[in-house]
Amino acid sequence: MKKRSRHIIFFLSLFCFFIGNAQISQLDSLKTELTNAETNKKASEARIKALKAEIEKKLPVILWKKGGFFAANFNQMSFNNWASGGVNAISITTLANLYAKYSKKRTTWDNNLDLAYGMIQNKNQSLRKNEDKIDFLSKFGYLSKLKHTNYAALVNFKSQFAPSYTFDAENVRSPMISTFMAPAFILASIGIDYKPKPYFSVYLSPATGKFTLVTVDNNSIKQSFAVDTNKVLRPEFGALMNIFFQKDIVTNVNLLARASLFNNYTDENKPNRKNIDVNLETMINAKLNKYVTASLFLNWIYDNDIDIKYDEKDDTKVGPRLQFKEVFGIGLSYKFN
Repeated sequence: MKKRSRHIIFFLSLFCFFIGNAQISQLDSLKTELTNAETNKKASEARIKALKAEIEKKLPVILWKKGGFFAANFNQMSFNNWASGGVNAISITTLANLYAKYSKKRTTWDNNLDLAYGMIQNKNQSLRKNEDKIDFLSKFGYLSKLKHTNYAALVNFKSQFAPSYTFDAENVRSPMISTFMAPAFILASIGIDYKPKPYFSVYLSPATGKFTLVTVDNNSIKQSFAVDTNKVLRPEFGALMNIFFQKDIVTNVNLLARASLFNNYTDENKPNRKNIDVNLETMINAKLNKYVTASLFLNWIYDNDIDIKYDEKDDTKVGPRLQFKEVFGIGLSYKFN
């Protein structure tokens, strides 16, 4: 009996030994297979990288990237026996943003043009303008030894297409308050452009010329924009900071934000040298489908040299004020690149 028990224990031990060895052998086989797969993966990735580089070399060099979008926003309101009140109105606003960007080795040249024009007509009122914008920005850069940094030169031109007027409560039109090249704002500067991402940049310039032009013989417009009535130009010299951001923040929603800060440190009025001209712009474009887009444009401006009338009953109450504009619309759009 004891001999039989010993035989059983021996065979059980032998069985466990073979099972254990089989499991160890299977584990070693899996580890070897994993090592081979990882080696093959690295070889494949290296080959993919080499093929991409080879293909890139054979592709034609694209020096210019061009694109933009057009949009036409329509708004119409109609009321009939509406208890809460309202005014029948119709309006249309057209927007365009065009860009052309050049890049070759250490040289870049970015050009951006923003255009907008809109008209509105309320019931019993004449057709009038409610949006007008020309804004062209050109920036040339040459890559420096500092990471993400370019030596840069910048030119910016801003004006409008057509004359502007104000209207009183009786729908009487005022004399012209602005028109094309009256005013026009021109910036010219040299500085450093820091661009850590394709969609974000910060431009700094200690040497910037800012020029306000009023090319029409209209003393009222000249005084509104602090231009000497005997001249057509008001020059300023100072420091400039431009911040630019444009990116799709979520699917089909693009955010464009720009900030421009200018300090005139050569102002003849010394107390005014501490003031900073501020221009903040934000545009959000949401693509609802292939051809329909909702857009929101916000603009804040503060310029201590521009007086704003803030009391309709007292013409003497004027002074610098924060200017704000909002344009919202839904309409047809077309994007290309």
